[in-house]
Amino acid sequence: MIDKARVIAYGIVAAVSLAVGWQVHAWKVAYDLERDRAAQAAAAELVREVSGKTLEAISGIRIENKTIYQQGRMEVMRETIYRDCVLPDAGRVLLESSRKN
Repeated sequence: MIDKARVIAYGIVAAVSLAVGWQVHAWKVAYDLERDRAAQAAAAELVREVSGKTLEAISGIRIENKTIYQQGRMEVMRETIYRDCVLPDAGRVLLESSRKN
């Protein structure tokens, strides 16, 4: 008799646990769906806002045709630029010692 009562009690505990677990799962699914819906609504609002600003900016664009006269500019160099670099002996010794280290 005691074993039968114990089996019935375990069955009731298992049924209650299953029911509670199922309800918690349903609440979680509903919460996830609501969160996804809110995120999609926020994304849609952001897209609407950006689209509105873009259309407003595009409508403010004016097309202007301008004729540009290209003019050349001539520069005259007045100082000589040496292309060959010649180091004095002290500079050469310093350069070689830095290459060795």
